[in-house]
Amino acid sequence: MLNQNLNEENIIELFFQQYPVYKQDIWLANDMEIAKESKRPVRKDRNKIDFTVYKNTYIKNEIKYYFGKNLNDSLSSVITIFESKAHHLKRMLKFIDNNYPNIKTILEIPKEELMLKYTNLLIDAGIKVRRVKNESKESVVTPALSLMNTFYDYIYKIFDQTPEFEKDIWDGSKLPIELNFTNTSTKKLNFNKVNKSYRYLAKKYLYTRVVELKNLTLSIGIRYLHELSIFFNFLNENYPDLELRNIERKHIVTYLIFIKNKLILDKKTKKKIPATEVYVSTNLSVVRKLLTDLKVLNWEQAPLLHIESLFLPNDNPRRTKSKAFDNPKYIPDYIWEQVVENIHLMSSRYIPIVLVMEGSGFRGSDVLGLKINCLEKDNKGDYWLVGDQRKVNYKNHKVPISNELAKVIMSQQEMCKQNSTPDNNPDDYLFVSYRGPRKGKPQTTATLSRVLNDFAKKANIRDVNGDIYKFKNHAFRHRYGVTLINNGMNIVHVQRLMAHASPEMTLAYAKIHDQNLKESYFKAREKDGIKFNENGHMIKINIDNQALENDLELEWIRHNYDSIRMDHGMCVKSTKMKCDYAEKVIEPPCIANNCRSFHVDSSFINYYQSQIESLEHDIKVYEKNGHSRSLEFANKKIENYRKILNEISNNGRVNGLSKERREYIGEERESRV
Repeated sequence: MLNQNLNEENIIELFFQQYPVYKQDIWLANDMEIAKESKRPVRKDRNKIDFTVYKNTYIKNEIKYYFGKNLNDSLSSVITIFESKAHHLKRMLKFIDNNYPNIKTILEIPKEELMLKYTNLLIDAGIKVRRVKNESKESVVTPALSLMNTFYDYIYKIFDQTPEFEKDIWDGSKLPIELNFTNTSTKKLNFNKVNKSYRYLAKKYLYTRVVELKNLTLSIGIRYLHELSIFFNFLNENYPDLELRNIERKHIVTYLIFIKNKLILDKKTKKKIPATEVYVSTNLSVVRKLLTDLKVLNWEQAPLLHIESLFLPNDNPRRTKSKAFDNPKYIPDYIWEQVVENIHLMSSRYIPIVLVMEGSGFRGSDVLGLKINCLEKDNKGDYWLVGDQRKVNYKNHKVPISNELAKVIMSQQEMCKQNSTPDNNPDDYLFVSYRGPRKGKPQTTATLSRVLNDFAKKANIRDVNGDIYKFKNHAFRHRYGVTLINNGMNIVHVQRLMAHASPEMTLAYAKIHDQNLKESYFKAREKDGIKFNENGHMIKINIDNQALENDLELEWIRHNYDSIRMDHGMCVKSTKMKCDYAEKVIEPPCIANNCRSFHVDSSFINYYQSQIESLEHDIKVYEKNGHSRSLEFANKKIENYRKILNEISNNGRVNGLSKERREYIGEERESRV
């Protein structure tokens, strides 16, 4: 502890030399240079912190260092330090002076002892130590108690030099592993929940998996620790003299009875319920994996018996896939149209994040974890997004993206390069926080989800039932997969592009595609369309009648809806039948030759409107340059298109985006870039 104290004193003294204002015993908030960045002056009655009344110089310097570093690193504002934290400082430091007058660092006191004594002091003084959040009903500590807790944790994180393996609580940020900072889950492994008989084994096993082999992430390691603690504590309580290497089938059978009858907390009702099959299956899978790994690693604790003789196939309940797996919630086009239409109502900070999620298929956490250099351009001029897929441990996974999305990313890169420094963005994140508690880290997936759902309320985005739409970050990834399948991409290629570990999820997208085709078919049946009669005149008809005329089964059309639909209409003829006009050079031949198997309904209005506009532009060019032959063809095509448009323009609602809407979206994207 002596060497540690000397090292700590040197670091604190060096900090005071760099920033003398923090060494003074009297701090005046509004006179500090850093106060210029504050939104408002600090209240006059909270503008001063007086350290002169405290006796223990060591603790006084630690609290000065804690406050000073928080201010310098933008972890806390002047208002937070002076108006909130310092408000409870006098009571806290007086408590330390009275109870621990001779300590040279707060770390000399075990945290559990310190917090228990201080909590009791506050309760005896009639000061609340816990409060309940209104929105979540969750119980949290009050600022009066949290100051001691956060102060201790900060000093511990900075100055404690004990190797993590020797501790009973590991700080993930001190382990040589890559952490996912896009979630708010704890980054600590607490081994206090494991009885002492098995604690060393639990540490050794998780250190091997998480740190050395790196085949477990820290978050999964925390889940493993929870499951293993149940197993280890069961063995210690029921078989205290049993060595793990001597475990037999009878011990496993007793554990099976225990785990299947265990009461667990239902997160929704907050009540105890019998263990679910998912809970039992998860626990047994972890326990079996542990015992299997012990044999593979050839540790002395490895069971002498074969694993297959300890566990039988029927021990582990069959886990049924959730309905959400076979029917993943994806963002349909009509919701995305509402997003694009109202995206100006979203905070500009999150617009590029949402666009990248929708256009790349990356998971929300992987988008938030992108680095500044995530964009590549190949020798053909096409852009690729490059980033890690943490869930499946794929490094530098690449997906092609549109030029429009590439521009959005380049704009974000430019802004990031201008604002980033080694201090506020040491890891070169693309979507980084430059200030506050998450300084140098990306935004969290929870924050992104909250922003999206606040946006849904503000923009009044409604689902098919008229309710405010509930966004889920992962639904953007599902939208990407469904779109790829809908556009005809091979399932195997979709699986590779989306870095799916197995084809099951990709197949779920194919099921959605089939359902979409079915719905599209029935919508088409409800519409009146047009076709050419034997005289070449356009007449009204529906797709069912036209199919019967071509001697086709309606079921065949329903299953082949995607293949009969073209840009300019539908070919209601079996693909096995020869097309009489396929070799014609005039385009499109089905219109130019008045094909009776050609069907058009109101869902094609946008196509013909855009074609007419394009032809009108071409005609002006042909007239100017005297291209009479081209002018003749263009006039003939525009005449045919106008006839078709006139026939179908009043046949009901037009599907998809109007041309004006598409232009609006394009202009909005350009302006944001």
